[in-house]
Amino acid sequence: MTKAELTTIVQVTEQKTITEELKRLGYIDCKKHKEYKNIRIDILFKGNLLETDTFPDSKRNRTYQGGIFTNVKGYENLEFIIININDDKNTFPIDMLIWAKEL
Repeated sequence: MTKAELTTIVQVTEQKTITEELKRLGYIDCKKHKEYKNIRIDILFKGNLLETDTFPDSKRNRTYQGGIFTNVKGYENLEFIIININDDKNTFPIDMLIWAKEL
């Protein structure tokens, strides 16, 4: 996925719609996957990262930001997508979606 493609997805700023689009594109929810659910977040951040801008939702009480991780050691054949959902001050994380797809 390109940064521009992920930006388009993240700009929707609605978790259900984002999740549906990632599923449609063939990504797997790491939280529900037998093997991927055990990948530590610090391992992902040692890979290459491309980040989107941060976008507020329509009510302006949450923000959404996306990231694409590649070349993650031990998982070089996967591309990871992370969606950070934070409060409007970007200080309190509400959720982090982590998805993966084989390259």
